[in-house]
Amino acid sequence: MTHNADATRKQTAIILGLFFVGLFLIQGVFLPYWPVWLKGHGLSGGEIGILLSLPNWIRIFADPLIAQQADRSGNRKTPMIILAGIYILTIIAFGFADDFWFLLGLSAIIGFSFAPLLPLGTTITVHECKRQDLDYGRVRLWGSLAFIGASYGAGWVLDATGNNAIIWMLCAAGIVNFVIITQMPNPQTDRPLRSGSSIMFLLKCPTFLIYLGCICFAQASHGTYYGFASVHWEDVGFSHDVIGLFWATGVAAEIVLFALAGKYMRAYHPGLLFAVGALGGIVRWAVLGMTDNFWLILLVQPLHALTFGITHLAAIGFIARAVPSQIATSAQSLMATLSMGLFLGGSIWASGPIFENIGSNTYFLMVVFSAISFLFALWLRRRWQEGQTIPI
Repeated sequence: MTHNADATRKQTAIILGLFFVGLFLIQGVFLPYWPVWLKGHGLSGGEIGILLSLPNWIRIFADPLIAQQADRSGNRKTPMIILAGIYILTIIAFGFADDFWFLLGLSAIIGFSFAPLLPLGTTITVHECKRQDLDYGRVRLWGSLAFIGASYGAGWVLDATGNNAIIWMLCAAGIVNFVIITQMPNPQTDRPLRSGSSIMFLLKCPTFLIYLGCICFAQASHGTYYGFASVHWEDVGFSHDVIGLFWATGVAAEIVLFALAGKYMRAYHPGLLFAVGALGGIVRWAVLGMTDNFWLILLVQPLHALTFGITHLAAIGFIARAVPSQIATSAQSLMATLSMGLFLGGSIWASGPIFENIGSNTYFLMVVFSAISFLFALWLRRRWQEGQTIPI
């Protein structure tokens, strides 16, 4: 490899890593503390569940439309820039919202503008990692590092200044995200697909549907955690910086996985990886449902490396190995739409009223979701063989 080629690889790896930094600076503030901000505005658990789940529901419609257009045009970067700009304006508007219906409308716009950024950017990243022989796990881990810094740092800021700082931290992270996206590469697909075809190709493939069962129930199992972990921990007396520590501990384990095991994941069947992640979920959610002990929570949080980390690598790896590049964006989008939209959104929504009645026992529903994901993982292990691709 020439010096210029090596320099190009490093430059590409840096900008792709920074994309995940920008995205997860936002997530590191939003996931742990947005429920706290909503609660501070006097909303009930049911209302919080609706507002948190709505962006996930909106992406069910937004993601496929944007993804299919990107696959047809081959241009993924321009819609990302537009969406990132809309996100910033929407977050600013939240600072002036004090009515549930206003908050509901803004939450819908968040679902439209923010959710598609991940599948679009991930498609670019996977394409460049394959083309330039980059380690996806090591690129992706920078997002996890950003999440840790944001979640722990935001907790410290909130303890010092109050919950209103959440809006301005999200706005600042959104601006960083926007600037980074403008610097990303914009690779083209091999050839355009005819209109409306890519999603149907995928939905007609039984193996892809089994794959969706693995990732959808794995993501659904995080519903109570994403929606109400911070609220519950605050209710039982933990400070914001301790809550940030809990979140950061989980993501720190994820970083270790991405840094040390990312390239080795290619050697293992995605079904096996999904199964390991599901078993981790069964243990993690059962423990969180049974205890509020500081040390036990801290002990079980590293299982995030399994429930999310290894599951994420399995999901991305299956698409990279089994889905043709011409429909890769649609595959990423469909996976994100159903897993993060329909299933996770539904799980968060359902967790709201259940959490109001039985508190942390809601986690045992998440145990059931992890068990279902495990069964789908065993099915995928038998159904898909290395080298098989979805015909188009």
